[in-house]
Amino acid sequence: MKHQLIITIMTLQREVLEKLIRIGIALSSEKNIDKLLENIVDQAMELTGADGGSIYVKEDNSLSFKILKNKVLNKKFKGKDLKSIFPIHKIPINYHSMAGYAALKGDILNFKSREEARASGFSFDERIEKALQYVTQSTLTIPLKTRNEEVVGVLQLINPRENGKIVAFKAEHESVMKYLASQAAIAIQNARLIKEIKEVQLHAIYTLSSAAEFRDKITGDHIKRISQTSYLIARKLGLDEDESELILYASPMHDIGKIAIPDRILFKPARLTENEWRVMQKHTIYGAQIIGETPYPLFQYAKNIALYHHERFDGKGYPEGLKGKKIPLEARIVAIADVFDALVTSRPYKKAWSIESAIEYIAEERGHHFDPEIANIFLDNIKLVKEIYRKIT
Repeated sequence: MKHQLIITIMTLQREVLEKLIRIGIALSSEKNIDKLLENIVDQAMELTGADGGSIYVKEDNSLSFKILKNKVLNKKFKGKDLKSIFPIHKIPINYHSMAGYAALKGDILNFKSREEARASGFSFDERIEKALQYVTQSTLTIPLKTRNEEVVGVLQLINPRENGKIVAFKAEHESVMKYLASQAAIAIQNARLIKEIKEVQLHAIYTLSSAAEFRDKITGDHIKRISQTSYLIARKLGLDEDESELILYASPMHDIGKIAIPDRILFKPARLTENEWRVMQKHTIYGAQIIGETPYPLFQYAKNIALYHHERFDGKGYPEGLKGKKIPLEARIVAIADVFDALVTSRPYKKAWSIESAIEYIAEERGHHFDPEIANIFLDNIKLVKEIYRKIT
């Protein structure tokens, strides 16, 4: 009997270890930090049987509240972001809260009851508990530490259940969470680094792309608005994060060919002559030539956008007169973002249109200038487009 019990325990330990390894691999492959944080909480709740879990990320000298999940409250508040219920989304790293203490000391806190937590100097927000009609009993708070002992965040779990009843977190939960926390910390650190690299790359693309246009602040904002609006359309159209990011990064290069257009034409304050307009139209071809042939998807997208963003859905655009779905999707997306921005901003040769007039134009040109499906997506999300314009002015 004793021998059989040992075998059973060893089998369970092996299963948990194998699961932790699989979780570690999954976490390390997730580059989107928001999805990563959500995955960490999901896995921690599943491994411990906890009702709920939350995660804080260290930012400067405080902890930012990022994710909150609770199986009981999710049923009660269907579709509501539980994090929005809490008034405080940032807490100091000090001894006054469990999360702050864990981040400061780097220690795991395991309280079997709220009385035990109170005896150690920690309190609960009873007003929120009363409003939610949900009481925290047992808690497990784990610092997320990298190999060099740097704390990058804190994971907090509450109310594990056995046979439907709330129980205390066990010693094995601490061991399992310590391993998960180590994997999670490394994954968060990597995701942050990737995010920082992407931000630097996007800034570099914005800066270099601005040099190809009017080379002033207005054009720099123009490029950012088109980039962000194109990304928004791509996501709402149902493109995945990777493809949408390619459009985010490639769209700023849409007018890079203008660097080859003579200043007397590019900066002319009056309407262009027919010959001048033919020269201006060549910026699409010059842009594609500048980007050239490349095995990299980002620059393949950029080349298509540079070459085809002035094509029209009805086939009356330039430089090749492509029609309908023969125009690459990324170019059809950027075409709307580019025209809308051109309409609502002042140029040397025109005054800015009102946003309402530009919206009417986009609606009228569905199936003519623009892909009707993409135009509808744009119009359906005009509030989000306006928010982009509010932030980038």
